Amino acid sequence: MFFAANSLHRRLSIALGALAILVGLLGSLGTFLVVRSLATEFNASLRDAASHVQTGVPHPASARDAQRRLSDDLVVQIWSADDGDTPTRTSNRSVALPRGPAGFATIEYDGESWDVFGLAAGDEFIQVAESRSVRNRNAIRVAFWSLLPVFALLPLLVLTIAITVRVSLRPLERMGRRAARVDLHHLQPLDLARAPVELRPFLDSVNRMIERLSVLVNAERKFIADAAHELRSPISAMQLQIDNLRDAPPDQYAERFAELKRGIARTGSLVSQLLGLARAEIGSAQRVLVDVPLPQVVSDVVADLLPLAFARGVDLGVERLDDASVRATESDMRVLVRNLVDNAIRYGGEGTQVDVSVRSDAGKTVIEVLDNGPGIAEADLPRVFDRFFRAGANDVEGSGLGLAIAQALAGSYRGNVTLANRADGRSGIVARIELPRQPQA
Repeated sequence: MFFAANSLHRRLSIALGALAILVGLLGSLGTFLVVRSLATEFNASLRDAASHVQTGVPHPASARDAQRRLSDDLVVQIWSADDGDTPTRTSNRSVALPRGPAGFATIEYDGESWDVFGLAAGDEFIQVAESRSVRNRNAIRVAFWSLLPVFALLPLLVLTIAITVRVSLRPLERMGRRAARVDLHHLQPLDLARAPVELRPFLDSVNRMIERLSVLVNAERKFIADAAHELRSPISAMQLQIDNLRDAPPDQYAERFAELKRGIARTGSLVSQLLGLARAEIGSAQRVLVDVPLPQVVSDVVADLLPLAFARGVDLGVERLDDASVRATESDMRVLVRNLVDNAIRYGGEGTQVDVSVRSDAGKTVIEVLDNGPGIAEADLPRVFDRFFRAGANDVEGSGLGLAIAQALAGSYRGNVTLANRADGRSGIVARIELPRQPQA
């Protein structure tokens, strides 16, 4: 990721690293110049001290009211064997430092600290001393000149960092503007070709969300178009029936009023199924899941549909009921089972036998609706779950939404609905609902 072409990490690391290196180099250069200057001054002090150690050469500071120079802070004293407390040779007679021990030591003289080093050389004792104040002054100078380039570069550093961060984060602004243009009329995925590497996982999620939203929007648009198409015919029929009723002779009022009533009932049923399909596909965040006993649901649905089955000459019954339950809402399970059984009754024809069973398999619950009707043409099987599609005879009363609603409900519980012709050599349909034991709505 660090070496990626479009990487915020790489851009910021290179830019800020280069600035840090530049500041470090300038600081090092300033320190070098200060140290070199101090070395020059120290060499001059050594030269002056060495020249004034010679016997008979007076030190400028020895004169009355003489001004002290930097070289006065470095004093060289040499004691001979017959010297007393005062050395015979010294680089500055105005500084009469007492004789210290051999090696390093600190001497207090005239209210000032001196760092001294003493060395015995034969009959002579050599002592070199330096004022503590000059060391402190040199340390402050080194620190000041070392920090001066840093402080001088701080405004440039802040400005450069601000520009670098703004330029590096400019792809975020472009992605934000592109995302702001996404709406229901412009559901195009975001272009990831020039997106920073660090943002691609997030943008991938946004694109997947846009794709899911596009599928939902297209499905809803198709649903509205299909609903408008399907509602146009019954509404037109009702308008015609109203006109016929208005112009009908008195002795035909009852008959034409009954036709109008049946048309209104069919339209109301279609609208109810459309709403049911919308609820099934969109789902509801307010679902309260409970343990729904499927044997009781199947028994109730069969009892409710027995009058319809009797009227159509269909033998409706229950074949097997295992003790099984699922986490769902009872109303959803009733609609799911009812739509499949109702579909078998309506399309099976007179004399058909419809058997419903509930089985518990490994990790799932299966509700099966088996009939011995005419079956479905193999070419129509892939379309049986399409909205408003009715296989076989189109004169069967219905809207073609029952299986679509069942599939949407099962999918909302992580389940599935399948429809297939029987494979045991007999005609008929096997409709199967498979639900996990603990589905998550």
